Amino acid sequence: MPAAKTKPNGKAKLIRDLKDGTFAPLYIITGEESYLKEYYLRALKEKVVDPTFADFNLLEFEGKSLTPEQLSEAIDSYPAMSEKKLIVVTDFDLFKPPAGFSDVLPSLLGDLPEYVCLVFYFDVLEGKPDRRTKLYKTLEKTACFAEFSHQEENELVAWLERRARALGCSIAPEDAAYMIFLCGNSMTNLAGEMEKAAAHTTTGAIKKYNIDAVCSPVLDAVVFDLTDAITAGKFDRAVALVGDLIAQKNNEVMIFTTITRHIQRLYAAKLCAEVRGGEKQLMEMIGSKSPYYARQIQNAARRVPLSWLRKAASICAQTDSALKGSAVDRQKQVELALLTMAAALKEAKA
Repeated sequence: MPAAKTKPNGKAKLIRDLKDGTFAPLYIITGEESYLKEYYLRALKEKVVDPTFADFNLLEFEGKSLTPEQLSEAIDSYPAMSEKKLIVVTDFDLFKPPAGFSDVLPSLLGDLPEYVCLVFYFDVLEGKPDRRTKLYKTLEKTACFAEFSHQEENELVAWLERRARALGCSIAPEDAAYMIFLCGNSMTNLAGEMEKAAAHTTTGAIKKYNIDAVCSPVLDAVVFDLTDAITAGKFDRAVALVGDLIAQKNNEVMIFTTITRHIQRLYAAKLCAEVRGGEKQLMEMIGSKSPYYARQIQNAARRVPLSWLRKAASICAQTDSALKGSAVDRQKQVELALLTMAAALKEAKA
């Protein structure tokens, strides 16, 4: 039996439509990269709707309060003094719609008028299509599915270089990669961090020390530093970092889940090195798209013995179970686990 065809990501089509000025009747915009989703929705509004008549030709609805009658009326009413009208519906669950929509959606969305450009925009809701539904079979023929995932590291590095130039500064590729490592791969977050780093530099060149001075690290980056402190024998530093994270309202279970994931990645890097695996293989093993992150994990794994990583993984499993099943002082439980890891490392290196 031949494999089922999957609908290609329509991101390229949406970008092409904006360039050509010819628009599909229906776009479904989803994905984890909010910056790009917001950018292209804004571009659609600017391209499809004449601002003079925006009050008539730009209709926006929240999915949770939308009724079948509102959607039908929005689609059926003609645009004013324009060839097109834009209808934007935010966070409407197409594949598990509220009562009253199931029967009308296939007919409404399967035969949209030429004057309509309808967008289902997913902000908080995930918006993953359910290919088993009758509606999906309709949307396959009519909709442009545009999914905006987090960018690859090389794309983000190039984008940060452009952002720096726009701010009158420059940033080297390796420093841009470090900013991504420290601040995460959300473009919305990176845009703000770049502005802070650009304001901090006095030379026009954004360096690692500028980034360290003013940029806010994500949880993964702090845990990397925390684990490095343990492996360097700096237990007090590790405990201080846990305290900082809790003071920033991070949940203890989430903190320790991130620590556990980091130990697992170090373990994977050690095993990968044992079989002479390359950077690409390690990235697949740890579920990362970042060569920079993979190299940092490789370097950190070289500094600790495999026997300790096995012990640390066991400590993590025991502590994780205790944290989720107990109401006692969770911060103390995390600190005790780190102390046990530090003692185990000292013993492994003896």
